[in-house]
Amino acid sequence: MPTIKLMGAAEIAQLLDVSPSRVHQILRDDSAFPEPVAVLSMGKVWSAEDVERWNAARKAPRPAKDQAERWTLDDLHQALARYEQLLLTGGKSSTAVQTSIDRPRRFLRWLAGDYDPLA
Repeated sequence: MPTIKLMGAAEIAQLLDVSPSRVHQILRDDSAFPEPVAVLSMGKVWSAEDVERWNAARKAPRPAKDQAERWTLDDLHQALARYEQLLLTGGKSSTAVQTSIDRPRRFLRWLAGDYDPLA
């Protein structure tokens, strides 16, 4: 029988090298964080694989803050695609992902001159 590795808030804190209270802030504020696989009397537990995937995605390379003005349209499309993948692999419903991605995608089309929001 395959073993499923689970994590509670303490293990997540250790993985991220943050305090347990910071983990609870992340759980509250980061909509891309995966949903727990179970809620036990001791608290919520998550699939370690889901949490590790989320952690890897949030560490994805991004331009440095001083280079933020240098993003190309292609860079923005790639970043939006990574964000969409993060939401999908994080267990968000397809409706939630669509809602989160649709408006930024239209904005990128507007930047490219391919969309008129007033038409």
